[in-house]
Order: sequence, then C-alpha cells, then structure tokens
Amino acid sequence: MSGWIFSTEPDVFPWSKVEALGRARWDGIRGPLARKNLRSLRTGDVIFGYHSSPEKRVVCLARAAGEACPDPADPAWLAVDVVFDRWLEHPVTLAALRAEKAFSMMPFLRIPRLSIAPLKAAQVRKMLSLSQEIPHVKCR
Repeated sequence: MSGWIFSTEPDVFPWSKVEALGRARWDGIRGPLARKNLRSLRTGDVIFGYHSSPEKRVVCLARAAGEACPDPADPAWLAVDVVFDRWLEHPVTLAALRAEKAFSMMPFLRIPRLSIAPLKAAQVRKMLSLSQEIPHVKCR
C-alpha cells in the first residue's frame, strides 16, 4: 500500500486534536476489514485525514508513527500511533473523490463506514494534486 485514508467524526475526535497533540493513538477501531488494513500499515506510511459528517472531506496529511499494536481497550483489536504533518491547502470533498475515475474502486468509497482504507500510489498522487499539495510525499 502506498497510503491510507483515516476517517473520523470531527465532533468526536477532530484532526485538530491530533495536530495539538502532535502524536495521537488511533484506537477504538472495530471491524474485520479495518483490522486487516491496520495490520498492513507500516511506519512512515502516508495518511490522509478525513472528517466525516458534516464536513465530508479530506483535510490533512499525517504519518504512521509505528506499526499497529494491540488496542489497550481490547487486545483483540488494533491501534496505531499517528503523527500530524499538515493541513491540506485545499481540502478534498467527498463529492470530488466520487467524481474522479482514479478513486472509483477505492474501498473507502465502496464500503460504507470503513474508517481505515488503503490508497494506491496513483491515488495518493491524485489526492495531492486535487489538494494542490507539493508532491514531495514519498510513496512506497
């Protein structure tokens, strides 16, 4: 995987809180596919932060500070530490994602309520282009 979308409800855990903390534990994630995705996450992976309702837009860039570990609240599930990088110059709306052919098969758009979803390298580049970010983010 080359990147990820991490979705959160802005009234519960906004990305501004991750920015204020600098580094935050991403826990409480439930669901077999989310757990599988967390297992695939690697240190340094690019994370696009998404705010769900009512905003419905990708708002920031972050990084995986490490690989997934057992969730302290329930070791059957996983958690990961994330490090805030920066706000996107132009947030990318859900409507813009749906309008782009590059994202048509993206699990984030196909599977409702998926909180952690992979992005391919081309999708990372497209997301950066849509947000008008300088494409210095390295994709693996």
